[in-house]
Amino acid sequence: MPSANCEEVKTTKIPELAVMRWTHLVGLALMSVLGQCRTPEESILGVFVLDEEVGCEVCPERGPSRMTFDDQSPSASLGSYAFDFANGGQHGGQYELVYLESSVMLVLYPETATAEHFGLIGSTVQTEYEVGQNNIREKCNGLLNCVWRREGDG
Repeated sequence: MPSANCEEVKTTKIPELAVMRWTHLVGLALMSVLGQCRTPEESILGVFVLDEEVGCEVCPERGPSRMTFDDQSPSASLGSYAFDFANGGQHGGQYELVYLESSVMLVLYPETATAEHFGLIGSTVQTEYEVGQNNIREKCNGLLNCVWRREGDG
């Protein structure tokens, strides 16, 4: 016959184990969610393809069909980019993320271009792109956005 002391231990141990398990599960869930957060510098790296099924009709005409960003650049503070357009046009060069009060601006410094975009070479292009975790957005009218999705993401 168990003593009163043993029953006391059993009743206190079970709730403690349940709380410990719950705490560990919550901790693991938070680590998995927070582990997926990236800075804009990390989020922009990769290849992004225009999603022609969302946004405005002008998105395929106006914007690139494919954007590529990497951090391989002769300058330590700039990355490299390449934009490819549906009509065969392209431009590329270096990019920089400029932090403003409540937003981040993507600034392009085109260095090479096909004839359609030749006038961009040597200029500074301040874009209105919003860099997200797995996409890049640009307003195309008051309600909709052109959206480029990270290549390989469903």
